[in-house]
Amino acid sequence: METAEKPPLKDTDRTDLEKLREMNFKEKLEFIWEYYKYFIIGFVITVAVIWSLIYTIVLNPSPEPALFISWNAGFVTDAQIDDLKEYLEDHIVDEDENKEVVISVFYFDENNPETIMMGHQRMAAMIAAGMIDIFILNNELLELYTINGFIQPLERLLAEVYIKSPTAYNRISENIIYTLYEVEDNVFEERIVAITTGRNPLFSKLGFFEQEMFLGVSATAGNLENAMKAITLFYE
Repeated sequence: METAEKPPLKDTDRTDLEKLREMNFKEKLEFIWEYYKYFIIGFVITVAVIWSLIYTIVLNPSPEPALFISWNAGFVTDAQIDDLKEYLEDHIVDEDENKEVVISVFYFDENNPETIMMGHQRMAAMIAAGMIDIFILNNELLELYTINGFIQPLERLLAEVYIKSPTAYNRISENIIYTLYEVEDNVFEERIVAITTGRNPLFSKLGFFEQEMFLGVSATAGNLENAMKAITLFYE
């Protein structure tokens, strides 16, 4: 009985490895790209994303706030904010620290009650999260933030300012704002809650002299030491 001859192998029956062996270098590249391009593209994208995360998180992380100032006292120019930020960073942030001074300007549209409400809700959330260290306020917001307990009494912080710079303390003592502060439920004491910026040499130098402003410290400030340093710098 004769054994039937097997039909010749079709091209599709050969393995990819066998096909590659018969190709020149250029043909191999074309073959690999044709059959595996989606895997290659996916691999490259994955590697790029992983490298980006490593670079951002490990090699070049974003600077952390050394001090966060919330400017809530009306119009101010970008140049004035940049000058103040640069001055504070030069005196507060060490060169080997990956930190920065953040100054965030908030405007409340007095003609839009909905915008005002949203602005105050956002501010309350930031205070609750401990993001804000120093407030620059107008008179209306100073009263509102004091009533709501957003700012803290300054006696302890000013005692540290006195130790660091008696000159700054003497200037501050002429510009402190007292008010009744609720220290317990329905228990009020007269406390220092803010400082006017009228005799603030730094603010005058930078051109912040067109309006009455008040400086307060957030009740949840996370950078109290740098807040003290900043207040000292303002009045030296």
